[in-house]
Amino acid sequence: MGNYDNTPTVVVVLVPIRGGLLMIRRGVADGHGELALPGGYQMRGETWQEAGAREVFEETGVRIQANRLRLLTVVTTPDRRQNLLFGQAPPVEHEGSFAHDGEVLEVVVIHEPGCTAFPLHDEMVERFFQR
Repeated sequence: MGNYDNTPTVVVVLVPIRGGLLMIRRGVADGHGELALPGGYQMRGETWQEAGAREVFEETGVRIQANRLRLLTVVTTPDRRQNLLFGQAPPVEHEGSFAHDGEVLEVVVIHEPGCTAFPLHDEMVERFFQR
């Protein structure tokens, strides 16, 4: 058996909330301080939907139902290092403040498209608000 260098899967989730879209301000090196959609790596042993729901909760404190996520698109990053699965949750009710882990500086809700840390996120946010 040879060594495999598998392409990791990143699950990115669009969560409609409070009449807008749930976003995070990144606290990690790549895109530090910039807005992005919540998301992260799918771990071995979980479905892409479970990974998406887990990442949204870790990064924002918002609970979404994994089984209600629907797949919007799959894109391989231009450098071919990651596959991004973009999913969308049904509109979520979340009272009170948001909570986040150490990878996130703050959680915000945007009501119009704007610049994010990643061109692929920009495109999905733009499409979300066009609907």
